[in-house]
Amino acid sequence: MRSSITGPSLPDPSARVVRFEVEARAAVELLQSLLPDELRGVQFGFQTVPNGLGESELPMLYSIDRASRTIVLYRMPIQRARGLHVDDDEHRRYFIEHCAYRAVCEYLGREPWDLLPGRFDHF
Repeated sequence: MRSSITGPSLPDPSARVVRFEVEARAAVELLQSLLPDELRGVQFGFQTVPNGLGESELPMLYSIDRASRTIVLYRMPIQRARGLHVDDDEHRRYFIEHCAYRAVCEYLGREPWDLLPGRFDHF
């Protein structure tokens, strides 16, 4: 139930769509800050379902289009993906970040472990 102060017209901050966009944008912004030269001018978008355009190794999760310099993440397939070893909010967020990272790796034509060398050595 929503508070009378916020009113019914404000979006629910815990809604799936809002939560996905916040988490995906955070991952994209992190990658853009770590790779500013490589991702300069690349447009990131979010869609509900795949549209079959672009190219990708994982077309159900994201698509890339080098010609138009775009990367699109697909919300429903990412949020409905099965196989998380722990099905909680934290691991779902990790999977969104993983999909964004994989899309950027594929767009740049680099392997995930080569993209940010030394970043995860402490693990």
